[in-house]
Amino acid sequence: MGLASPSLSFSTHFDNIELCVGYDWRSGKLDPSMMNLKQGQEKLLPHLIEVSISLDKNGNCHKCCVNDLNQRNKATDFPVINQDFSGGRNTYVYAATTSGLRQALPNFPFDTVVKLNTIDKSMHATWSTGRRRFIGEPIFILKGKEEDDGYLLVVEYAVSTQRCYLVILDSKLIGQNNALVARFEVPRHLNFPLGFHGFWAPREQLEV
Repeated sequence: MGLASPSLSFSTHFDNIELCVGYDWRSGKLDPSMMNLKQGQEKLLPHLIEVSISLDKNGNCHKCCVNDLNQRNKATDFPVINQDFSGGRNTYVYAATTSGLRQALPNFPFDTVVKLNTIDKSMHATWSTGRRRFIGEPIFILKGKEEDDGYLLVVEYAVSTQRCYLVILDSKLIGQNNALVARFEVPRHLNFPLGFHGFWAPREQLEV
């Protein structure tokens, strides 16, 4: 099973790659209206899919199925799992999404972390930021042996102060009032664009 997020569906609507993500690096301004679609275009929103590949005894693919991971109709992107379960059967996926509560710009920027169950395709739980605060990509940090025993690191951006915060969530407690472990203010000179994302890897892997 694999997970993907067709976030590049937005890029087909714009000739300028800088605009397809809604951020102008020269001015440092974010225009989230670029990422919000008109009514009736909800199917073009980024969402999570499940890819199932069946192999024959020689390792050749003879069947490939692509389905929605769940029926969530809100924009969802930046999925992450416990990497100890990569390549095997995992139960939980964490991703950035929108609460859908805003009348203006309902789909982006993201303001919520969602925990999805891949077995029964349910939305397990969510954690949301405060008003006029938005988040980027969640990162899972393993703590114990159970699949969801860990922490989620996510960068939160406060519009009113134009400051970034490093938010630490208990991944087991997503959906509960005590899911927030800590929130650290990032020095202003280290602020970075909303949506900036990547991955962590051991140094020895990067030096191969």
